[in-house]
Amino acid sequence: MSGPAQMKGLKKETADSKKTNKTIDREIKAIKVRLGAVEAQIQELEARQQEIGLALADPDLYRDGQKAREIAQSRKETEERVAWLMKEWEELSQRLSTVAGEER
Repeated sequence: MSGPAQMKGLKKETADSKKTNKTIDREIKAIKVRLGAVEAQIQELEARQQEIGLALADPDLYRDGQKAREIAQSRKETEERVAWLMKEWEELSQRLSTVAGEER
């Protein structure tokens, strides 16, 4: 095949390629935005874990059993949330690597 028909096919391939690249670029951007949000949440929760650790290290806390149990429960919930976010971060990072590889 040569001539105008070949050129028309090339133009269609180029247009399809541009459309695919735009879709990939949008996906990469969305993943990066979510990664940033997850990282910010992890940082906040890790700071909270430090605060909880300091509270639990205070012997006076244990004079109030109910408060000590509440803080211990808060630590457990915070640890679980950080673990869940870390898993999400890993999945997003892997997805970003895969999608970025498709872009090439």
